[in-house]
Amino acid sequence: MKKSVKMSIFSLLILLLLVFTACSNSSGGSSSEGADGESGGGKVELKMGHMNSPEHVQDSGAMTPFSKEVAELTDGRVNFQIYPGGALGGPTDTFDNIVTGIMDAGWGLHGYNAGKFTVHSVLQLPFLADGTGAELSVVAQKLYDTFPEIQEEYSDVKPLWVHAADPYAIITKGKAVRSFEDVKGLKLRTPSVEAGSMIESWGATPVSLPAPEIYDALQKGVIDGGVLPVAAIRDFNLADLVDYVTLGNFNTSLFYVVMNKDSWNKISAEDQKLIEEELLGLPMAERAGQAFDEQKKLAEQDAEAAGVEFITLPDDELNKFKEAATGVTEKWLSDMEAKGIDGQKIYDETVKLIQGQ
Repeated sequence: MKKSVKMSIFSLLILLLLVFTACSNSSGGSSSEGADGESGGGKVELKMGHMNSPEHVQDSGAMTPFSKEVAELTDGRVNFQIYPGGALGGPTDTFDNIVTGIMDAGWGLHGYNAGKFTVHSVLQLPFLADGTGAELSVVAQKLYDTFPEIQEEYSDVKPLWVHAADPYAIITKGKAVRSFEDVKGLKLRTPSVEAGSMIESWGATPVSLPAPEIYDALQKGVIDGGVLPVAAIRDFNLADLVDYVTLGNFNTSLFYVVMNKDSWNKISAEDQKLIEEELLGLPMAERAGQAFDEQKKLAEQDAEAAGVEFITLPDDELNKFKEAATGVTEKWLSDMEAKGIDGQKIYDETVKLIQGQ
């Protein structure tokens, strides 16, 4: 009887030891204690996804360098693994997948989330793209840093940086756009609601589709071209398909790199501070814009080698595009007023920031 009692007590002690060990392991896992605790000894492994190929300039020129620098800053405690090609979710799913935690972090296009970034979309309005990709990216980040109304649009996530592309051109296959009349009736891929409204104001037809689908759509005649950054010619291997690039700084698009809040909080407060002070916001925004600028130069070389013609519109023709699109800006201002937001103040600050570059 005594032997049986002793064995039962021994078994209970073993069971308690196993439970304690399991609980200790689950609280530490492969990550630090997090923002509210002291730095832990484990590593934080995070998944960062995007829709493009590994050769896309934002992978090689921004996200991968960011991942390496974070690992160096934190002595290997925080590691971002990059998942390209929509491996963690398609273009239109990326933001929601980050919010819900399917992805720890990711890069995506604002325009694929219609109605989500209505205030920040001020920079996507027609003919505000007067600058390089780096300059416009700095403006995009400064707008976020300045206006609470814009910050509220990112309240579901932890923003890492936002940026813009080099100015968009009209890129076409088969038909040149040398005048305002030439654009009418064309089917042009649009990256955003604002760009779609601009295209409609010209008498053309906007076609909404993700950037990785542009090549096939052009090849099959689904679209005649698109309003695209020149860098896209190289990013999506379009040099052998397109025939003409009509320049005009028609607009730009915004891009986000954001994190799931819970994933961010897995990082210790010490490492969060290091990452925020050294990388987040303006430094990475400018780098992402510079990546587009460098890609633009290479894209121009590719296109010229392939016999693509670059067209500069005469001022009187370009003004026709501008005049036709004024209603897009007026509607944005009206929509902001309906929301109780001082859109004119935000628009004026955007113009001021662009002119100050």
